[in-house]
Amino acid sequence: MSSYDQLASDVLKGVGGKENVASLAHCATRLRFKLKDSAKADKAAVEKTKGVVAVVEQGGQFQVVIGNTVGDVYDAIGAQGVTLGGSVDDDVVSKDDLKVKGKAIDRVVDLVTSIFTPVLPALIGGGMLKALLMVATTFFGLSNTSGEYIMLNTVGDAIYSSLPIALAFTSARRFKANPIIAVMLGIAMCSKAVVGADPQLAFFGFPVVGPAQGYGSTVIPIIVTIWFMSVVEHFLNKVLHPYVKNILNPLFTLLLVGPAMFMVIGPVMSLLQNGLTDAYTWIYNLSPILCGAVLGGLWQVLVVVGLHWGIIPIGQMNLSAYGRNTINAVTGPSNWAQAGAALGGALRSKNPDIKETAFSAFVTGFFSITEPAIYGVNLKYKKPFYIAVGMGAIAGAIAGFSNAAATAGGPVGILSFPLFLGEGFVGFCIAMVVALLGTAILTYLFGYDAVNDQG
Repeated sequence: MSSYDQLASDVLKGVGGKENVASLAHCATRLRFKLKDSAKADKAAVEKTKGVVAVVEQGGQFQVVIGNTVGDVYDAIGAQGVTLGGSVDDDVVSKDDLKVKGKAIDRVVDLVTSIFTPVLPALIGGGMLKALLMVATTFFGLSNTSGEYIMLNTVGDAIYSSLPIALAFTSARRFKANPIIAVMLGIAMCSKAVVGADPQLAFFGFPVVGPAQGYGSTVIPIIVTIWFMSVVEHFLNKVLHPYVKNILNPLFTLLLVGPAMFMVIGPVMSLLQNGLTDAYTWIYNLSPILCGAVLGGLWQVLVVVGLHWGIIPIGQMNLSAYGRNTINAVTGPSNWAQAGAALGGALRSKNPDIKETAFSAFVTGFFSITEPAIYGVNLKYKKPFYIAVGMGAIAGAIAGFSNAAATAGGPVGILSFPLFLGEGFVGFCIAMVVALLGTAILTYLFGYDAVNDQG
């Protein structure tokens, strides 16, 4: 049995066995379980399992923080008979079993994470590819009219120009609707043949309105559309005769949802999305320094409780509306603040096990993955986390003062610097260095006590 198989077996035992798992998905560092009966899970036992960084219960999920090898453990759990990918068999678990029971904020977090988490690898990959192209055109003479640039930029930009297609698929899985019909609607939403057509189209005499740039980079309209589609689809499944529903359900769904998407849901939700974007921009413009300090200081706290998922889509909306995402600029340095706290602990500790854990957490944080640093070191010893939060606020204020912004999505680490080329780039670089070195030095001097090596 490999180490991943053993870890998978131990984690499954801790969550109450594979028969207690309703579904399982994963993000960059966490296994995200939905359990049929959370009372059967032994959180303390899972936390003590070798290879587990921490356990977090939030948004109706039992989240096991593994780190960079989460994909291997995820596959090992799947090999032991657990349904993967967040989808489940209706004969095994009912729709009601998947509902998050608890506070409204938990339900919102669960909704956003279940829809956005599967899309993150594409956003990260596309952003990193665009970053490489920026480096190549800025420093190595690659022409933006060359075949090499056009081909790679088309690949990197695909997720950003056709985001509703990906969100349609993940939304359909979340709302238990037909994912292929959902993708059809996503493709239609991204088409320029309806919205923005010249001359303006009319549907039974009513003009078709929508954002001037189309829906290609929007977020909220497609999510609401697929929710409405799921309602229609489930209703038709109940009222249509079994002999004809496989034919008539897709037809009636498209006939009803398609026009509603373009005539009602799209325009209304676009106004809401623009309102959220404008509201953040208004707050940011009041004081970029204060906004940067607040978001930069609170970001990793929000990561701990999962509430950062409520802000990430606003950053994508800003990118769609303005081509710049200042949220990533002011919150990104907090990643390096957490990494710096882990580095300070690693340099100060004399315990070889703690030193190894802390230095590994620093490396992953340097590349933007902060959970190992947060749960494996900083929260465990408290002072490093507090210092990182304070330095994140200072660094966020510096980034806000410089008006730095990202030109593509993805987490902020050493590889994403080219995404911030342009206005505020120097200030952003200073903010990142201050966050990393400042936190490391303060943690080394004041944030890590020798008594920690005894625990």
